[in-house]
Amino acid sequence: MKYTRADFPKDFLFGVATSAYQIEGHAQGGAGPTHWDSFAATPGNVVRAENGDLACDHVHRFEQDFDLIREAGFDCYRFSTSWARVLPEGRGPVNQAGLDYYDRLADALLERGIRPCATLYHWELPSALADLGGWRNRDIAHWFADFTEIIMGRIGDRMYSVAPINEPWCVSWLSHFEGHHAPGLRDIRATARAMHHVLLAHGRAIQAMRGLGMSNLGAVFNLEWAEPADDTPEARGAADLYDGIYNRFFLGGVFNKAYPENVLQGLQAHLPDGWQDDFDTIGTPVDWCGLNYYTRKLIAPADTPWPSLQEVPGPLPKTQMGWEIEPSALTRFLTRTARDYTGALPIYVTENGMASPERQQDDDRIDYLNQHLAAVQDALDQGVPVKGYFIWSLLDNYEWALGYEKRFGLVDVDFDTLERRPKASFRAMQAALAQGDPVSVPMAQPRGAMHDHWNLVADIGGTNTRLGVVTNGTLTDLRKSPTGTLPEFLAALHDLCAEIGTPPRAVVAAGAGPVRNGTIRLTNANLDLSEADIATATGADHTFVINDFTAAAWSVAEITGDDVQALRGDPTPPTGTRLVVGPGTGLGVGALLYSEGHYHTVSGEGGHVGLSPRARDEVDVFEAARRIAPKCFFGDSLTLEAEMFLSGTGLPILYRAVGMAAGQPDTPALPAKDILQAARDGSDPLAMRAAQIFTTHLGAVMGDMAVTVMPTGGVFLVGGVAEKNRWLFGDDFLAAFNAGGRFDALRQGFGVYVSEQAEFGIVGANNFCKNALAR
Repeated sequence: MKYTRADFPKDFLFGVATSAYQIEGHAQGGAGPTHWDSFAATPGNVVRAENGDLACDHVHRFEQDFDLIREAGFDCYRFSTSWARVLPEGRGPVNQAGLDYYDRLADALLERGIRPCATLYHWELPSALADLGGWRNRDIAHWFADFTEIIMGRIGDRMYSVAPINEPWCVSWLSHFEGHHAPGLRDIRATARAMHHVLLAHGRAIQAMRGLGMSNLGAVFNLEWAEPADDTPEARGAADLYDGIYNRFFLGGVFNKAYPENVLQGLQAHLPDGWQDDFDTIGTPVDWCGLNYYTRKLIAPADTPWPSLQEVPGPLPKTQMGWEIEPSALTRFLTRTARDYTGALPIYVTENGMASPERQQDDDRIDYLNQHLAAVQDALDQGVPVKGYFIWSLLDNYEWALGYEKRFGLVDVDFDTLERRPKASFRAMQAALAQGDPVSVPMAQPRGAMHDHWNLVADIGGTNTRLGVVTNGTLTDLRKSPTGTLPEFLAALHDLCAEIGTPPRAVVAAGAGPVRNGTIRLTNANLDLSEADIATATGADHTFVINDFTAAAWSVAEITGDDVQALRGDPTPPTGTRLVVGPGTGLGVGALLYSEGHYHTVSGEGGHVGLSPRARDEVDVFEAARRIAPKCFFGDSLTLEAEMFLSGTGLPILYRAVGMAAGQPDTPALPAKDILQAARDGSDPLAMRAAQIFTTHLGAVMGDMAVTVMPTGGVFLVGGVAEKNRWLFGDDFLAAFNAGGRFDALRQGFGVYVSEQAEFGIVGANNFCKNALAR
């Protein structure tokens, strides 16, 4: 080698790079299918239809490969994580084996004194997300941020640096316009959306990692220097447009919060609505910029639709890929990037290398590396803050649509035996890196900088609110504060976040009232609360407002036999749709629907269904109730809102109506607690009659609703009345529940339970939160 470590600044890092799908062996370790698997399985897309099922078997041989990195003397290893290995469906259940693998990988690097430099995504999109539109779907930015939190929540503390997405041009243009990579589309609308969404996902991932306390976060771009094929204005315009599409679109979006005008002339009509509003996220500040550079292109105009350009073969020496070798363009890119985009930010050459057919004596690769290190030296001499140089690649590997033909590795891989043999270029770099002092920059994130991500759940009452802090899925703190006015409530949320010191990942607020368009009208607290208000007060990325009995329904999502008393049915409730009814201050009803292995709910106001006399001797009671609360009846009928009798608020009305029907017009409105106590000890016949009507009507209503939703997972009573008055739910209750005429036998088959979760609102809000984030 012409250069040694001693020829570069003392903090200059040398590294080697790989990517997950190209070396790991994707068919192993529980990874889910990706769009690369289906792309490769489609005839004509990949040489010999080769795929990454086995690749270099790095997933089982990574320690051997890391020994080679240490042997060569490299400071850093740039690797990528596989989204589908961690989340086989792209979201939802985690593949623990995948997380464990990356956990072992991080430890193995640090044990060998090698800095882990992660890239979160290097092109293997989970098939389940591709089915939802992949990079064309704006939601992918949120899915990617969630994946980021999961993987970096596990290994982020041991990373030296992290970049979200490798080569956004390849992810979007090459794959959606030219069709050469998965998903293999040729669609300008899909391309424009993918180009924008890949940058939006980059910004969301940076925000997610900042939320975890991480630093040394960057962005990685692949660049091709574009030169006109001749000196005509048309060729110069074509080259400038190629430069705009390939280079300036992505650099400009991240660092200048703008897209090139010449590119917008062709793409703006196809960009998603509101794209201009996303630049604050796209431009979330980063700590460094990475450039992947391999070649230049000569560009000429073409008589085709936009972009109306074509590549022209150039005269320079070429690699096995057919790419021209032009080191001086790397210098120009480094100087232009610092001047026009990054300023004083550190810049890394995150990929540079060549494909060569030489299996051992690869002098052509040594010459290529020498020329490009000279180009880096030229940029350093011009004051560009270049801080590192990564060679692509450590190993010969799966070269995407070109299969296993093109060899970029410093280490030869026999794809039949998987034997590794260092090439001459490996030995040359080993000798060069041995000359000079080792760098002294940190190995990973500062100790203690990262923190667990947390969620905030709120159970809002008319007077008081319970605030739960959920760390890594577990309730770790529970607070109580007055609900107050809307500003007072939001201030309580803000103060709790300020006390913890970081914004929550998500906030779920549950309360009594209808939910519409992201706002809940809290009937008990007499205020309107929106998800936008919560986001402003807490800084959370995800905010949800839900009905209190949506929360109640979610409280039984993970219920066990220890959490319930079985009035009828298996001691541990079976999996399936579950109905929740809660006679508390009001009558709440929720349904936890179960389909295809997942629970979901629909928010509602079940307490406002109709209640009518069940027997002739109840007619007088309902007529008396009409005189007490006429607005609660349905028209001219004797049907009233169910919660006017079947709740803690309604029991005093029922008690007075029973007294009036018995000829006692001055019956007082006793508190529900006193009515139920008098009924239980037999000291008040009116209370006993009220309790009997309460019990049988509640049973009947629950049975009616059970027939509607078919809750094979059980019917659950929750809340204070059920918890404190188990004596109400005996034979009379079950007899009324079963009384369905021709459906008596059907009703008798449902399990009936009383929930024993004291904080069911908080538990339910937390379960809802976990499910929402998984989606």
